[in-house]
Amino acid sequence: MNLFSFDKKSNFLQIVVSTVGILSLFFPWIYYPRLDLNIYGHNGDGWLFSMLFSIMLFLSLISLWKKSENYRHVYNMLIFAGSMLILALCIYKVYAFHEAIYNYQNDNPIMNYSGAGARLQWGLYAIAAISFANAFLSSLGMLFSTSKLRWYILSGLLLVGLISLMVYNTNKHKNKLDKVTVEENLNTYFNKMGETLIRKRSDQFVDFVHPILYQSIGGKEKLTQIMSALYADLSITEAKIDKILKTNIQDEAIQALLIQNFTIRKDGQQTETTSKSFAFSYDGGRTWSFAGTENRSFDEMKKILPELSEELRY
Repeated sequence: MNLFSFDKKSNFLQIVVSTVGILSLFFPWIYYPRLDLNIYGHNGDGWLFSMLFSIMLFLSLISLWKKSENYRHVYNMLIFAGSMLILALCIYKVYAFHEAIYNYQNDNPIMNYSGAGARLQWGLYAIAAISFANAFLSSLGMLFSTSKLRWYILSGLLLVGLISLMVYNTNKHKNKLDKVTVEENLNTYFNKMGETLIRKRSDQFVDFVHPILYQSIGGKEKLTQIMSALYADLSITEAKIDKILKTNIQDEAIQALLIQNFTIRKDGQQTETTSKSFAFSYDGGRTWSFAGTENRSFDEMKKILPELSEELRY
């Protein structure tokens, strides 16, 4: 038995990768900011993933000591199938999570409070990457018969990956928006939000609201109903940003504290109101969502939006 053949090396790598996959039980999956609570793999379906990785580890160990190439092909095929199953489940869970957050609707105030702002942690993405690595290793062992050719192919793939990463980093830096463009986008999104208020389109207005706010009250439909009732006997004739007071930038995440101005008409009389609000962008200033302070103090807003930067304190 040649422990230094390509098959054996790929087996060793599969053993390492599968072992890390089993430990994914302790990866964080979901974070609830209002409760400062992490949900880990072992609190949910992580046991299923761990079991599948355990099966793949067992197959890799058997394959390591098998001399027959046919047997190793069968084990690699089984490992590949298991890896693709895990990858598919991860993709589905990420998609289902975002769908559930977007369409959240609940009448339970405790659930609304505790679940507001829930977001995925790195755990599921890491499991997807691990399963992809296992699928790659198992498929590589099945495709090529000449050891030297395998290494040429592997080197080529790694080179392509490295070039792709360099291109991605270059484009990311190149596509970074300047301050003027970021502020223009902020004003554009605020004006779009204001237009929905002027036209009394509450169903469109909620799309500009920070998700944690409409999750806190039970979902988008409930916020739509509240806004429709609020503007039944008054109308907004103008909405604008008076001033951007402060900003906080953390890579692609941008927070801003604004002074906003609304012109309101009620009972034939027109008044202007000025208040503070927060603006949030998670894609470098391309798109924005908003959260009005409603005369709350910063500490009160911090309880609602735990992610608020202390640099925006007012």
